Amino acid sequence: MNAWLKMAAAAAAAVLLAGCAGSKYESLHGRIPPIAEGNGRIYFYQPQPASMAAAQQKLRVNKEVVGRNKPGSFFFVDRPAGSYVVTNLYWTGDGVSFMLDAGQTRYVRIMAESLGSTGAVGQLSMQLVDPAELAENEMRRLRYWGAASPERVPGL
Repeated sequence: MNAWLKMAAAAAAAVLLAGCAGSKYESLHGRIPPIAEGNGRIYFYQPQPASMAAAQQKLRVNKEVVGRNKPGSFFFVDRPAGSYVVTNLYWTGDGVSFMLDAGQTRYVRIMAESLGSTGAVGQLSMQLVDPAELAENEMRRLRYWGAASPERVPGL
């Protein structure tokens, strides 16, 4: 096997392993730190399969970039109680607006539009998911994408 094929095989293996990184929500949920007093928590999750070739887009909360979407994954940010607008970096597509109370958790589902059989992905859409049980059920098998945000789960 020549050197080029070895490098290509190693790169392909790295990509596959990267898709498997991160613990699933159902096993991690008890290890996520509590919300600090005066803050609320916003979860971002994309329940579409990790195999989907979606372009990751930067996500904003009140104009501040907080992370990126990733199919089959979730992350969270903690913010003070208040009014919030969530959208992508360029404010294209739909965003969501909501109030966040102290101690409250809100869930934003991100879906990438599929552009047919080409595998290409169009714009993202975002939905505020309520009740929490629906969002948590959708997140059960999703993987933690902690590198996407400044908040971290200890040990990961």
